[in-house]
Amino acid sequence: MYAAPDLDQGIAEIAELTGVVPAIGGAHPGMGTRNALLSLGADQYLEIIAPDPQQDLTDTLGNELIQHSGSGIRSWAVATDNLSAVTDITTAQGLNPQPVIDMNRTTPAGVRLDWQVLQLRGNRMLPFFIDWKNSPHPALTTPAGCRLAEFTVSVPEGPQYQKLMDALHIHVTVVQGVLGFNAQLECPTGVVELSSW
Repeated sequence: MYAAPDLDQGIAEIAELTGVVPAIGGAHPGMGTRNALLSLGADQYLEIIAPDPQQDLTDTLGNELIQHSGSGIRSWAVATDNLSAVTDITTAQGLNPQPVIDMNRTTPAGVRLDWQVLQLRGNRMLPFFIDWKNSPHPALTTPAGCRLAEFTVSVPEGPQYQKLMDALHIHVTVVQGVLGFNAQLECPTGVVELSSW
């Protein structure tokens, strides 16, 4: 999830870096956000998320994005078709999963997408989890040309974080250090690095 204070600005930044123009996705009702997307192949994608000026932004993620003003990787997601199993595993690891949230958006073509999200409390470096249900995966319907070569999470508690990733069967590079994300993309413009928000 690449956060930006303005969607047009975020699209322009990613297009200039990668050589691929992200496609408008749609608005997230109640979240105060809208997005654009870029396929990274292999059921992976980059979401550019920004405030939606058509929504009331009070106490929303959209307002948080405006207040931050910068752009960069804010968080990351893992697709799953079993949120119950994720809940069980993360609870057993001492985490406190939030209740599953139903979400939706309508594409510019008028197609409604429905999915569910599970978030973990307490550590912004942890992924959130998406079950796309019967909706088409965004990686299959958005502009292609880039590939995710590596994604790295840097956290002070590296071994503990790695233990959780192993329990969830998530393949990600974990390093011990200052909090941060780094993504390396192979794109038409060459290797592109995106860093933390």
